[in-house]
Parts: sequence; C-alpha cells; structure tokens
Amino acid sequence: MASGLRIRAHKFFRGAAVLWGSFTLVFLIFSAVPDPARQLAGQQADPEVIADIRAQFGLDQSLGTRYFQALGALVPWGEDANGKWGFRAPSLGRSFVRPQSVLELLAGAIPATAVLAFSALLFAIILGLPMGLLAARRPGGWFDRIVVGGSVLGMSAPSFFMAILMGYVFAVRWGEWTGLPLTGSLWDLNAEGERVISVRNLMLPALTLGMRPLAVLAQLMRGAALDVLSSPHVRTAQAFGATEGQVLRRHVLRNALNPVVTAASGWLAQMLAGAVFVEFVFGWRGLGFLLFEALEQHDLPVVMGGVLLVAFTFVVVNALADWSYRWLDPRAAQA
Repeated sequence: MASGLRIRAHKFFRGAAVLWGSFTLVFLIFSAVPDPARQLAGQQADPEVIADIRAQFGLDQSLGTRYFQALGALVPWGEDANGKWGFRAPSLGRSFVRPQSVLELLAGAIPATAVLAFSALLFAIILGLPMGLLAARRPGGWFDRIVVGGSVLGMSAPSFFMAILMGYVFAVRWGEWTGLPLTGSLWDLNAEGERVISVRNLMLPALTLGMRPLAVLAQLMRGAALDVLSSPHVRTAQAFGATEGQVLRRHVLRNALNPVVTAASGWLAQMLAGAVFVEFVFGWRGLGFLLFEALEQHDLPVVMGGVLLVAFTFVVVNALADWSYRWLDPRAAQA
C-alpha cells in the first residue's frame, strides 16, 4: 500500500515538474522576443503609444517580476478578483490582440479540436486494430503485404501534404459526387438558420488526421500479435483444440494491446494539442487554427497558453495510459 502511494506521489510530482519546466521554457523563449509592444503597435507608432501598451500588459516590469506573477497566476489557490482567499481558476493572462482572456479563447477552441481528435483516433482504432490482427494471421500473405506497405506510406506522408491532397481530390475534383466541403468548422447553419454540428465538415479533416495513427496502430498491432502468437501459452491453447478465432479473441488481442495503448495515447495527446496544418487547410477552427493565428499576430499569451495546454494534455493522457496498462496487465500494478 505504502509502495503504491509512493509511486503515485512520484508520478504526480513528475507531472508537475513537466508542467513547470514547460512553462519556464516557453516563458523564457517568448521573453527573448524583441519588444512585443512595438510589434503590436507597429514600427511607426509613437513612443507614448508603445509605453501605454507595455504598461497595459505589464511588459514594463522586470523579467523576474513577470515570471513570478505569471507563475503565481497559475496556482489554483490565492486571492481572487474579489479579494478573498481560497481556490480560484488558474489564469493565463489576456490576449494581446483580442478583448478576451487566454482561458476563454482556449475554452472556445478546445471542443472543435477534441471532436476532431477523437473522431480521427476512433477511425484509426476501428480500422487499424483489425487490419493488424488479420495481417498477423498470415505473415507474408497478400493482405499482410498490403498492410505493411500501406503503413509505411501512411507514416511517411506529411500531414500538410495529405491535407492538401485529400482536400483537392475529395472536395475540389470530386466535390459534386462526395458533397464534402473544402473548408468548414464544427458548427454550421442548417436550412432554418439554426446552429448545428456539421458532420460533413468533420469527415475530411478527421480522415486526414487519422491516417498516420491508423498506419502506426496497424503496424504495432501486427508486430505485437505476431509476438503473442509465437508464445508458449498460445501454442498450448492451440494444442488443446482452441479455434483460430478463440485464440485471437481470448489470448492475442488483450495481450497485444499494451504497445498499441502506448501509441494511441501518444497520438491522442498530439491530436488534442492541435493538428495545426490539418485545421488550417480545412478551416477547422480549433486549437491548432487558434495557435496559427496567434503566431501570425504575435499574440504571445495565447501561444504560451496553448503550449501549456499541450503539456498538460500529455501529462493527463500518459496518466490514463498508465492506468490502462494496469487494467490490461495486472502484473504492471506490482511493478
């Protein structure tokens, strides 16, 4: 019991250290940007205007003061806006460009990216796991060669290239047949002018974003299944008359899922962090699109908030993946 608590405490503090290190690194990088106030005001702006912008966003303070103020604003305990002490929502500051806080902008962008990421990962899992499992049944067969070759192509194709290619083929060239738009976001207006979720807008970016994880999951599932199929307990089950379907369901699938869970959790964290190129090409207004606009506009607080959200996503997803290992393999709980 005590050992388990120590392991959990160690993982908690390790995750907190990752978040603190990410914040510090991003803060120092963006602090090296030459005079954000002048970039916001323009090169020909009056010195008084630039001084007002510096004072408005606290850029006239020392580096150490700004660092500890920004770090203190992230702590969920302290004095709130009403002057009372207690739990409070962490603050990431305000946007340099938009009249909103960074948290409000991120909260508005996260749902679209979450829907896109989960849809892409679901597509990759539904197709990737059966493909890898079926390929492992007949190593070297025609289906196995198709899966291996397709996985290599899928993993090597850059996201921006596949996004442009998918958009050109299915929305531009075959748009009349497919009925899929080139650009569009999560919400759309129906014939009555009501705001509804648009599945049509989701299909192309989700398929494009899911291609690389599909290739990775299929290849990993194939390799893990081949290892399990050659293990002694599987050969024993086959000797006792277990059918091929029973062996695949009862012995191979669950034992082969650990490396697949690792890959799936990593891809989910990356996609939740925002597929910048895919969202930009298809006009999907999620986190990646927001970060792209923030970089163009030198909106440093939004970029910093997005990077911190990326780090937090990786920490949380890795913790969930660790829990799933313990469910898939109870021996991991004793490690």
